[in-house]
Amino acid sequence: MGKKKKSTGERGPILSENERAELSFFMDRLRMQDPRGPSLENCLKSLKQALSRREVLAAALLEALSREGGEVCFRAFCELQGIVRDKRLEKIVRQAAFRFRQKGFDVPRGSAPTPEASTVSLIKAESVKNECLMAASPIHHAFQYAAYVYSKPSAAYGMVVVFVGPAFQCEGLALLHESRRTFRDLVRKGAEKLESRVQEIPLGHLTRVVHDLAALGRIPPDHASDLKGVQKLLHEHCLGDPRPYFLQLWEQKGRGPLREIDEDALIRFLADHPSVIPTHADIPRTTALQAAVKELEGLRGGVLEVPEHIQRERERDRVKDITGRLMSREICRLLGRHWEEYALWLLLDENFSMAETVYRLAEHVSAVTEPGTSRLMARYVELLLLLRFEFLAADLEDQLEEFVKDEIDDEDSQGWKTPSGLYIPGGLIK
Repeated sequence: MGKKKKSTGERGPILSENERAELSFFMDRLRMQDPRGPSLENCLKSLKQALSRREVLAAALLEALSREGGEVCFRAFCELQGIVRDKRLEKIVRQAAFRFRQKGFDVPRGSAPTPEASTVSLIKAESVKNECLMAASPIHHAFQYAAYVYSKPSAAYGMVVVFVGPAFQCEGLALLHESRRTFRDLVRKGAEKLESRVQEIPLGHLTRVVHDLAALGRIPPDHASDLKGVQKLLHEHCLGDPRPYFLQLWEQKGRGPLREIDEDALIRFLADHPSVIPTHADIPRTTALQAAVKELEGLRGGVLEVPEHIQRERERDRVKDITGRLMSREICRLLGRHWEEYALWLLLDENFSMAETVYRLAEHVSAVTEPGTSRLMARYVELLLLLRFEFLAADLEDQLEEFVKDEIDDEDSQGWKTPSGLYIPGGLIK
């Protein structure tokens, strides 16, 4: 009996044991290549020569390349697909091309090129359509960035997704090779989860966000592998204007110069708008804040009776000391960077007054070098203790009286009383 013809069913070509070993060897060689390295071209030429009369093995390699994906695999596919001319193997090549398209690579439709064809099908400059979108949930202090970016070296698109949580902490970063449709579906679902609109932003701003996250040590180690690819993809898209995008957009919207806002006004703003405080961020650490509450409660529970003004002065000094211990210059920079993104989202949403104040808050906090001497940072700590542990500092109580005096007689509102008897509506601390 003659040998059976090799099957090319749904599972691809059936290879001998030696051919499977060769296939594995070829894939290992390609995995070691840099898509922009000098050795890749020679590697592809030698592969083409080795497979020129072995269409079944070439088809199996094309299938393996399409399943793995990546720039090198796409370059190899473009170089080698012309080898396969047997009509019985055409379906394998078509399926491989389809997988690459699904991963965002621009495979030309129609007949396969001949072996002498160009290795990569370039997209014309005027046909390149990059996208960069942002969605946010200010209530939860969460920001989603997603971009679909064309890479000239690989002649393909890459999809970047970055999720930033409270206090400028990266909670997700990925570089994917998917279709534009998949990109838009992902953006839509993310925005729905955040209950947010989607806003366009320049790629340069996302480039800066990724750079700052890395520089401030806010990207977890398990995202380090994707980080390099994302930085390489975005590096050529830096903003031409070195100023924060907030300032550029503010000017584009014709808003004129930003107002000067002094520290006293920012302190009042924090107490009036506690929702801008990222209470779920673990900075300072929760255990440290709990210890601060016990420390201040102990100060109030002293045996000796002292005049109220002296008690307030002691507590004020202790709050400054606690602020100096719990806060740091690095934490202030993180808060400032977080509020800059918060302000940008408010500006994109055309909440101009709030955006302006939050941006000035971000500027002020970012410039703090000694938190223990900053009245604004002391107020920030006092508000954290109130919002997270319902502990009301004496200084803060005086200011809150202005905001709650109209609601004290509202019997239906749920709240709580301070040790001195001030009734705080529940809505203020939620």
